[in-house]
Amino acid sequence: MDKLKEQLCKNIWTAFEDYFRHADSDDVYENISEQFVDRLASDSIKSKRALRELFCKSQGWNENLQAIVINGTKTHNPNYTLVHDLANSILYPAKMDADCDKLNLIERAVCFFSRPNDKPDYYIDAINQLAPQAYAPRKKRSRIFKALCDSLGVTDLNAGSSFQHLFAQFADELSGKKIDFKLFVSINPCHFLTMSNPKRDDRGSTMVSCHSFNVLDCDYNCGCSGYARDDVTFIVFTASDPDNPETLNNRKTTRQLFMYKPYNGLLLQSRLYNTHGGTCGTQAESKLYRDLVQRELSELEGVPNLWKTEKYCGNKLDIHIGCGDGFGGYADWIHSDFDAKISIRQDHAHNFEVFDVGTYGLCISCAGEISSKLLCQDCDHDGCEFCHDCENYCSETWEVINRHGERINVCESCLDEHYRLCEHCHEYFDRTLMTMINDSSYVCSRCLSDEYLLCNECDEYFLADEVSLAVDKDGNNVYVCDSCRDNYYSRCVECEELFHTDLIEGDLCHNCHAEEVPA
Repeated sequence: MDKLKEQLCKNIWTAFEDYFRHADSDDVYENISEQFVDRLASDSIKSKRALRELFCKSQGWNENLQAIVINGTKTHNPNYTLVHDLANSILYPAKMDADCDKLNLIERAVCFFSRPNDKPDYYIDAINQLAPQAYAPRKKRSRIFKALCDSLGVTDLNAGSSFQHLFAQFADELSGKKIDFKLFVSINPCHFLTMSNPKRDDRGSTMVSCHSFNVLDCDYNCGCSGYARDDVTFIVFTASDPDNPETLNNRKTTRQLFMYKPYNGLLLQSRLYNTHGGTCGTQAESKLYRDLVQRELSELEGVPNLWKTEKYCGNKLDIHIGCGDGFGGYADWIHSDFDAKISIRQDHAHNFEVFDVGTYGLCISCAGEISSKLLCQDCDHDGCEFCHDCENYCSETWEVINRHGERINVCESCLDEHYRLCEHCHEYFDRTLMTMINDSSYVCSRCLSDEYLLCNECDEYFLADEVSLAVDKDGNNVYVCDSCRDNYYSRCVECEELFHTDLIEGDLCHNCHAEEVPA
């Protein structure tokens, strides 16, 4: 343990050197103490012990990185000879009692999976004869095979059955894919601290977030050490140049947090972040990372790689994964927009244990436990105010009403960029809640509804006492501003109502004129 602690401390200091090398501020770096690094290394060794004991069994385990490195040597494209042999082994009980015609159909059906580019219609016809509901054009081939097994009566869903083991191997091999990148599956605290790249990097900022570790004025980046100190979280990431150790610490290109308690069978996969911000367009990468992690966990625990995956938000089992005591990171898995996934492995379908994620972070100066920012109150002597939009601290803030109707405080930069002053009530609102009125000033939606009317002629808003009720040329009662009134309307001298000039004859409206002129 002493040797491991020495190694982790060295990893953390090296990561900090890499992380701050291209950043334009030393505010954080100059506050980092030996005490912080020492305690984080010690706490991580204790908390990640079970994950470490599991991960170090992997052929891809890198002791110095404290990570499994998955690359092209660990994965491969499908071996269709093996797919053919596994399919025949699984369907052997059905073939035992089959007549020649049925045996021929089974052999043809197997070829659909082991010869994907050879006579697909001929093989699909065999599947349709054996299991009419099994095939659909966009259905996963492993699901088609499972339906075929169901129809032929060879499925055995009992945990640990021969069918389960063979089918898991079959599905894994059929979905095999050789990857041309390195994927790091890490429990190293230095990789949690650098999970988001530094802000204000002189090479250009990439994949920054509220967890970026080189800013003091962000509430959430204490979550980096909070994740490193819990017993379930590991980080999965790629780097711009995986052969250059520096980029693992300051140039990550994707990263995703997974949460798993060894031998528990319940896996949480949080939001995938990439250099474009993540979530949108990341589904394929996220699925690939999940498949690789699931396969690795199943292999290390010696069980079939059979998982049922669904969205975490609104999951059918009503599984709720909360935050551990004192956790101050951004819990992105609870937001449906971020598409977090939860997976349950077949061998634990009814006996998994729900866990909490994260715990207290550590003050980078005194190493005391904290739940916000990087410095505790005793160590933070900066009396700045917090902006709830950009999550930075500043010398002065303004109260505004955001798009959700909440009163928050924002800095001058966010105020100028996102908010406008209502001309009527003199409060600041999110610009999406504002309407520009005729004199190029802004009015909030509440004041617009209560105090303003729309001119039917020019389609501009005016205060209620600046418009008049009139009858337009189609005979409808409308409101018109003073200018449009003077240009397009006249007042009937008899009934004294305003009418569009098309409805005026002389000084009378049509109705009054008709009463004046005898029939």
